[in-house]
Amino acid sequence: MIKKQYLLAIFILVAGCFINSGAYANDKVTVILDWFLNASHESLLAAQYSGAFQRHGLDVELIAPADPNAPPRLVAAGQADMAISYPIQLGMMVDQHIPLVQVGSLLNQPMDVLITNGNIKSIKDLKGKKIGVAIAGDQQAVLGSMLASAGLSLSDVQLINVNFQLEQALMTGAVDAVIGAARNYELIDLQQRKFPVSFFYPEDYGVPNYDELIFVARPDKAKDPKIARFMMALKEGNDYFKNHSDEMFNKAIKDHPELNTPLNKAAWLATLSSIAPEPGNIDDAKIQNFMNYLFNKKVIKQQHPLSDYVVQVK
Repeated sequence: MIKKQYLLAIFILVAGCFINSGAYANDKVTVILDWFLNASHESLLAAQYSGAFQRHGLDVELIAPADPNAPPRLVAAGQADMAISYPIQLGMMVDQHIPLVQVGSLLNQPMDVLITNGNIKSIKDLKGKKIGVAIAGDQQAVLGSMLASAGLSLSDVQLINVNFQLEQALMTGAVDAVIGAARNYELIDLQQRKFPVSFFYPEDYGVPNYDELIFVARPDKAKDPKIARFMMALKEGNDYFKNHSDEMFNKAIKDHPELNTPLNKAAWLATLSSIAPEPGNIDDAKIQNFMNYLFNKKVIKQQHPLSDYVVQVK
């Protein structure tokens, strides 16, 4: 499903200038995406197309990375204002003393999914099977919890690093299952291709609830007023988006024709219910619970105070 050239492309979306009695200066905000432009970023596009960024005096630049592992580190190095990341990634980087904190949420529920070939009907059926992972190390805790729900452990399966080629590995039979796929992309694509699959959501098998995509910034930059204005603009975009999703999609495919596919249309609709309605309001209890889970699973080595992970920008 994933086209390599998209990973190398840079999408620049300029929200434009705001002129209204000098209410706000026209501030530049640079956000590095987690991946190529896709339906998971639809609320960012809605904030642009609805004029929300302009109304808050923001000139927003969104950049898709050549390396999807790089965005948080680039922000930590001062190369951008924010990056879109994942709670597991944030926990691991804070544990390594990389200066990053969560300042908002983009998608407020898990999108991760374990997908198996159609012959596997339960978690227990995975014993002795090959499971593909996109990045070695990132998904072991999640997969381990899911296996444990059926009395299995990681030693009962064979993990294979398929380097983001999750669908291809499953469809060619190189693996029996994949973890780290997205329920609003790979799962839909496989179903549209009529490839027989079973699927299992981590939160149904022992993994705490978490926000799939989050905004991270440097701690010393988190309180910059333009980040708070960004979150307010994103909320306005989300509110508009609820009743104008088709309009927003049509504008998106006009600017980005590569999104005009049956898969992206289905993904656009499937993502709507996962958009964080209040991007700037972080659920402290949810993130602390998930970080405790990562500590208990030995993904991170230290227990850190919540303030090491989160800055409420409002």
